[in-house]
Amino acid sequence: MSIGTVLIVDDEATLLRLSQILLQRRGFEVKTALAAKDARNYLVQGGIAELIVLDLMMPDENGFDFLKWKKEQPENIRKVPVIVNTAKNLNDDEKKFLDENTVRIMQKGVQFTDMLVREVESVLAEVRK
Repeated sequence: MSIGTVLIVDDEATLLRLSQILLQRRGFEVKTALAAKDARNYLVQGGIAELIVLDLMMPDENGFDFLKWKKEQPENIRKVPVIVNTAKNLNDDEKKFLDENTVRIMQKGVQFTDMLVREVESVLAEVRK
């Protein structure tokens, strides 16, 4: 039985798969998308996500574009919390935008996998209160 459904959006296939395996081992159902377009299609077609883990730097459409799109969607999509996962050095405007449109900002790095599991569990616990 799943303890929650997480949609991971990341163009790095290896990192996407690693994240998927780690969260599945913790009991989460994990959906994946290699591009923002795929994530949009999944959500618009009624795909379930209690949480989105979103990479910022992707080709074609970046995470900022996805978040702008998400803000304009029906409530069932708009309300899904987002954890941003990035290696990007953010400027002040980007940080402000992310603070307003996400629940967490994670920097990719050495401890990324441990941090990912902790943040997903924490956000879903908060959302379910």
